[in-house]
Amino acid sequence: MNEQRLRELLGAVEVPDAAAAERRGRAVVEAAFAERLASGAPRRSGPARLPRLAVAVALATLVAALLLSPAGAAVRDWVGEVFDGGGETGLREIPGGGRLLVQSEGGPWVVGPDGSRRLLGGYEETTWSPHGLFLAVVSGRTLTAVEPNGTPRWSLSAPGRVFGPRWSPSGLEIAYRSGSSLRVTGADARGDHRIASRVAAVSPAWSPLSAPQLAYLGADGRLRIAASASGEVLAAAPALPALESIEWSASAAGYGLLLEVGAAALQVRQTVVGKLAGTTVLGPPRRLDLPGATELRDAALSPDGRTVAALVLVEGPRGARSVVRLIDSRDGSFRRLYSLAGDGLTELAWSPDGSRLLVADPRRDQWLFLRRGPYEGRSFDGIAAAFSPGRAPAGFPTVEGWCCRAPGG
Repeated sequence: MNEQRLRELLGAVEVPDAAAAERRGRAVVEAAFAERLASGAPRRSGPARLPRLAVAVALATLVAALLLSPAGAAVRDWVGEVFDGGGETGLREIPGGGRLLVQSEGGPWVVGPDGSRRLLGGYEETTWSPHGLFLAVVSGRTLTAVEPNGTPRWSLSAPGRVFGPRWSPSGLEIAYRSGSSLRVTGADARGDHRIASRVAAVSPAWSPLSAPQLAYLGADGRLRIAASASGEVLAAAPALPALESIEWSASAAGYGLLLEVGAAALQVRQTVVGKLAGTTVLGPPRRLDLPGATELRDAALSPDGRTVAALVLVEGPRGARSVVRLIDSRDGSFRRLYSLAGDGLTELAWSPDGSRLLVADPRRDQWLFLRRGPYEGRSFDGIAAAFSPGRAPAGFPTVEGWCCRAPGG
């Protein structure tokens, strides 16, 4: 059936500028044949054989057709689906190394580079410390620091239910929402204090630059950057409407880049720590276009701030497709990394070095680990069962973080 479908698609391909391509190919073949005669090479008896160069020209013409024509696009999509249709059974390793933090119905799991898994307990949320030495986990109004093997180090009780903990890049502080307020505590559970009294239900983002600052969304819809020690607002601006998440990454040029992810739009801002201590400049927003997209499913900023991975739903002549695009955060140009028929893909996560992208496919019970080249990568089946041992899977797990390698690794 697949072979028949491929024949149909190839039959529909129209070679771009076919007449000119034929003239160029024939001229090259005739010149090569004349050169062979002039060199005195003996002629072979029997049926005439197509010179190798002619075969190469024919293949090049076919490749051009596949790359440029609409039917060729259909062939590429079909090849991608067949290539990724069946993955390796079980999560045997994490391609590229590092460790995953995965949230399941039963609680968070730490996944080692070799695919080994450890359930931490019945916690509701979790986040890595910057070097993966500890995790901050949540249970009701309690925030706890635990080791990757699940051993608790300390706990504190917050005034209200705890949401969205985020560990600072220095490792010295943890920000979290408690009820409608934003709070910060030391990594040793000392000095817990309130930063803002009324914030939106969006997790804060720590500055990747030298200053201990964090960005958050106020209940009034304004994006704010505040000093973590005092809560003093250092910069503020209207946020992207229907803001769902914030990411903050350092760029190679030395400034910070804020990514605002909305329900249907993306925008970035440059952030610069001013020359005066404790000051920050929040640049104007710049929208990242999503041409042809009907829905934005997820987006993630690469560790170096240069690339935004966006998972969008695109409607086409043959129905909806889930498409992963890589967008240059500097000029907005983009290219398609992966495409799949239907709306099955749900989330994205960058590897610590930015060389790979994890894409979740609950419909096929898979995780895809994609490189930056099209259709290059590996897929693993049976993900839901891997995080529901001894019982029927209650849902597909979510990836909360892809961390650095273990110390000394």
